[in-house]
Formats: sequence, structure tokens, C-alpha cells
Amino acid sequence: MDDHQRARLALQRCRTRHAPDLRVAVFDAEAESEGGELLLRGSVSTPELEAHAKAAVEQATEKSATSELSVLADERAERTIEAAVTPVRGNPGAESEQVTQVLYGASVTAFDRDGDWVRIRTPDDYLGWVEAEVLASPQADTADAVLAHEIAPEELEHPIYAGTECRIDGSEIVFRTGATIARSDFESKSELEPDRAVRHSPDTPTGEAVVEIAQQFFGTEYDWGGMTTDGIDCSGLAWISYRVNGIVLPRDADQQRAMGETVPRDELLPGDLLFFPGHVAISLGGDEYIHAYGSDDAVVVNSFDSDHDDYLPDLDEKFELARRLI
Repeated sequence: MDDHQRARLALQRCRTRHAPDLRVAVFDAEAESEGGELLLRGSVSTPELEAHAKAAVEQATEKSATSELSVLADERAERTIEAAVTPVRGNPGAESEQVTQVLYGASVTAFDRDGDWVRIRTPDDYLGWVEAEVLASPQADTADAVLAHEIAPEELEHPIYAGTECRIDGSEIVFRTGATIARSDFESKSELEPDRAVRHSPDTPTGEAVVEIAQQFFGTEYDWGGMTTDGIDCSGLAWISYRVNGIVLPRDADQQRAMGETVPRDELLPGDLLFFPGHVAISLGGDEYIHAYGSDDAVVVNSFDSDHDDYLPDLDEKFELARRLI
């Protein structure tokens, strides 16, 4: 085995150990030999990953290696989103899979660029690509509240979805883009009570409040990676329902199942997260749960009660665990 092969295997081991989830880290490092010298090229997220890569190669080959890695953290820029909702793609290009979405005024970190596409980190630490034209420099201070209801204000000429971050400034709702709408106008058009339409992060969020948000999406079309009433997936429904209530979850179901504490299925309370293979639902308390279900292509309510009309024997059999976050 030559040094190039040893270096390649060392980098693979390093990625497995230090960057196992490529949804939240970049580790595209390769070793090349030039004139007897080992060069590291590609991209990594952080200086720490660069250091790990270099050390791994040098230990495996017992030779010095020179890093020419691009470190994304060194070229980061704080940006916000100007579109109502923006698809985040797994790779640069409109035909690439939508892995998630980001909402208007979201705080994102921009990294490298590939043509018309920019790699970003979303508010839940997901990495992906968006079109450069949707990014803008933030014009307002840090958000301290979240919209709990969708609205289509005339001032912005596009809808603002539940889960959109904002700041309350007297009688105005201010977004990171610098745009404002009248708080009274939003609250008068909301289906929620005024003191619940725009929510500051509560000190003691409740499972009932989580369910309240999830139920707004009842009947919404299923959309892989979706986060709005135009289309949402199972983990997106959990993410939005908790985000409005001041808790930011990881984006995907397998990541979300690491949150909170396990509870028995016969002790379920509203807001508990229910996990199945590749799927997550939100308990309504007792036997019923709400979820964005691909088989129904919509957000629906189902039950663990075999005598219930909405009983799903397949999910009953595949239930794995429940987690309580609040």
C-alpha cells in the first residue's frame, strides 16, 4: 500500500469519526501527491476539521502533509432570506433534491459559491445550497419573536409563514430584511388570539401549544423537505411546531429522536414526539397523533386505538419510541 492509499483511508476514517453527519458538516478532503509531497485539497467546515485531516494523514503516512483545504468558516458571511420561502438543495442546481426550506428573514450563514448557488447553514445547522439572489445582508436587529400564523401582508406582496422570525418594536413587526408590518394589522387577520399570534420565546412552553401549531397544518400537502402550509414533511411539522414555541429542533427525524427523554407509550401527553422508522409524529395525548404522512400525501390525524376509524396498523406495529421535550 502506497502513501496515497494510506492517506485516502486515513481521511475516510477521519470523516467517519469527526464529521459523520454531512448534513451539518462538510468534509470533502482528498490527498494528492505532487513531486513527492502530500497535499490536502477540497473543503471542510472548520479549522478543527482541517487540523484533524492533516493529523490523520501525517500519522498514517509518517510524512508531513501540506493543507490547501478551503475552510468554509474562514469565508462565512451573515445573511438573511428575502423570499417568502426558499428551497435548500443538497447540491447546487435547481434539479437537485430539496433537503429543507428556509423562511423569510431567517438568519443564515453563507459560505462558498458555485455559479448562481451559495452554500448556507440554516438556523437548525443544516447545510445546503440556495440561489444567490434570495440572500441579502441583514438590516434589522436580532429577532426576539416568531409568527404563529400565516399572513399575506400587502406591504410585502408575498405570504409570511408561521415560524418566521421577527422582532416586536412597539406597534410594528420588524423582519431581518428591514421590512415592517403593523402589528395590529397582523393580529386582526390572525385566527389566533392577539397575545398568541406573535410569540416571544416562552419561559415554560407547553405541549398543548405545540399541538396548537401543528393543527394549523391539518390537510397540508406532503412535500419532502417542506416547512409551510404549501407543503410540509413529517420532521418539518415537528420543527415548526416547536420553533414557534421557542425550541429549535434538528431538522430530520433521525436527529430529532435524540432530543428529550423517552416516555412509555401508555403515558403520552400532547406534544410528545413519536418515532417510527424514518418518520416522526406529534402526540395529541393518549392514542391520537398528528403527522405529515407520505402515504396519505397530507397532514392527518391517526390513532393507536385499533377500534378507531383512523387506526393505522402498520404504524402501530412499527412504533419505536416516544420522546418528551417539555
